Amino acid sequence: MTNNGGGIQGILAYVTTDKNRYLGGDPLALLAKDKEELLEISEAIAEAFLANILQLVNGDYLIIKKS
Repeated sequence: MTNNGGGIQGILAYVTTDKNRYLGGDPLALLAKDKEELLEISEAIAEAFLANILQLVNGDYLIIKKS
């Protein structure tokens, strides 16, 4: 994704507990065993890349980098 003047620069990861939504590919898709691990993984990735966590209505998380 491109820098759009303060918007989303890119999706770093998609984290889910539902194996039917785990597709792999680009961006990185991770399958967590439960909601606790889902949050732990998401927070660790976001901290490492100074990114933001966006919780989707289905309970999954997107790790996004903003410009």
